[in-house]
Amino acid sequence: MKTALLVGCNYPNTPYELKGCINDVHAMRDVILKRFNFDPQHVELITDEPGSPKMPTRANIMAGLAEMVKEAKEGDVLLFHFSGHGVEADMKPGRKDDAIVPCDLNLIYDVDIRHLIEQLPKETSFTIVSDSCHSGGLIDKEKEQIGPHSTLRGIAPSVDTRKRGISLESIHQGLQTAANVINAASEVLGTTVAFSTTGLDIVSNIGHLLTGIFRDN
Repeated sequence: MKTALLVGCNYPNTPYELKGCINDVHAMRDVILKRFNFDPQHVELITDEPGSPKMPTRANIMAGLAEMVKEAKEGDVLLFHFSGHGVEADMKPGRKDDAIVPCDLNLIYDVDIRHLIEQLPKETSFTIVSDSCHSGGLIDKEKEQIGPHSTLRGIAPSVDTRKRGISLESIHQGLQTAANVINAASEVLGTTVAFSTTGLDIVSNIGHLLTGIFRDN
């Protein structure tokens, strides 16, 4: 079975507001349904657009991930896509942890993701596509990773972190649309994949729809 959790955070009406992240996850949903035969009943979309029945808080995102992992069986394919802010936080003296930022600013750390991965049955594919700063540490040292651990410094949750981008040198040429992202991820299914953002930006437009994939907003 193929299961996906797609999360987009624009952080509307906050100092951290982004544009395009919600469109990112809608584009991703279209791609996995049309090109990779995911069942719509097994694809959950969580965004912070006004009127959303479920907001992408830490609790809701972690509950969605936990449910995917709980139901996973050998041979299943799991996909988690996050589009939004990422930060590097000081957890202990001399130690920095990477995290993604839900809409309630209650961080999800790399250790949270790793704890879930450790619970997966053998031969289960768990793919992470993270379009956010400092996302590389979510999966550092996994078997497959497109893009290195971010080396940026000085970005904290209290700082305006509206810049999201991806280094051209850190990824394979051509990863400029949601379709290409998923196509790249499909080449390494059976492993964990993520994108870190370390500098140069790519602006991507799908048709005339503004998206935030790998762009500086």
